[in-house]
Amino acid sequence: MERELVGRQMQVKSVEDRYGVDTLHLTVARAYVRTLLGNDRIVRWIAQHRPEYLKELQTIGEIETIAPAAEAAE
Repeated sequence: MERELVGRQMQVKSVEDRYGVDTLHLTVARAYVRTLLGNDRIVRWIAQHRPEYLKELQTIGEIETIAPAAEAAE
């Protein structure tokens, strides 16, 4: 049981270490999507060729904060 606890603690530490980097990557990606959606020609092309992507990209662009649900609710 001790070995399992140590293993879980290592997993938690790994997640904590990656959280900041992952959040930065998601923030940059969101900003890029917003930039793309600000270009009418790009939006028109996506709407014509990949309309299912446009809805998802718009959803991503509308995200205000990138935080776990528990933190966002506070």
